[in-house]
Amino acid sequence: MKITRLLGLLAFFTLLAACGSTPSWEGFSPVEAGKLQALGVTAVEAREYRTMGFTSSTVQNWHDAGIKDLHSVTVWHDAGFHAQEAGQWTEATFTPQKAYDWRKEDFAPLDAAQWRDKGYSPRQAEKRRNKGLSPQD
Repeated sequence: MKITRLLGLLAFFTLLAACGSTPSWEGFSPVEAGKLQALGVTAVEAREYRTMGFTSSTVQNWHDAGIKDLHSVTVWHDAGFHAQEAGQWTEATFTPQKAYDWRKEDFAPLDAAQWRDKGYSPRQAEKRRNKGLSPQD
């Protein structure tokens, strides 16, 4: 009897500790929390997004662009890309740093991909483009 009671108390306190360590959605409206949860965002991630100035609508834009994990969103965002632009560069198989280098030379994602696939660096492609050449020339 004492063992059963002891195990019951142990289970209760374990459950209580687990509930106390679960991140809460405190500070988020029920609607905002619901929208973020529907996107698969955890409370911890929601707080990170909020520190970046994001709302559920902003997070939705990133998800719609095909970039769904917090780390990737953060890297693209910190590199100066907005969601739709980052999605286009991702679709063209560029990393944020490479996309930044190509964008700095005023290339769009698909154009940059054509030049890259022909073996040109952003600077080389820019020089050739300024001469009126295309990746196929």
